[in-house]
Amino acid sequence: MTTDTITAGQPTTITVTDDVAVPSDRVLAAAFDFSERRAVVFPAVSMRHLTVHSIGDTTADVTEGTRVGPFVLWERCTYDWSQPGIVTATVTDSNIYAFPGSKWDITAAPTDGGSRVEMVWTRTFQRRLGGRIMGFVYRLFGERSFTKYGREIARNIERL
Repeated sequence: MTTDTITAGQPTTITVTDDVAVPSDRVLAAAFDFSERRAVVFPAVSMRHLTVHSIGDTTADVTEGTRVGPFVLWERCTYDWSQPGIVTATVTDSNIYAFPGSKWDITAAPTDGGSRVEMVWTRTFQRRLGGRIMGFVYRLFGERSFTKYGREIARNIERL
């Protein structure tokens, strides 16, 4: 680990819960579908900046990125769907997020009309300038933007 991965501050966690009209297994399958559908479900993911390094029965090593103005923000994650009802993406490398300390979880539990989905983004940012700027933006606007994004993801899963 390099000194660039030392965190700037405590983790910030944003949780979004939504109900969808699809079974929970379909919700979770969308979280570890790295095909062209990924950008449809998760519009912040650019297929141009997606690399699947390896994929197994219950884990994957994947780098995903998104363009923000002239910059590409990226994270390499270990995806794990070995536990029923949850998919976890743990950041193992990034140009913005600190690691360890950053991850993303999606859980889905059956309901009468489909599933209750909970998405939890836990982010800690690097001390480098980009990490400090994105950490500030995340703490300031993250709740609003990730609530909107989480609901967009839920609707996209329903549409598939």
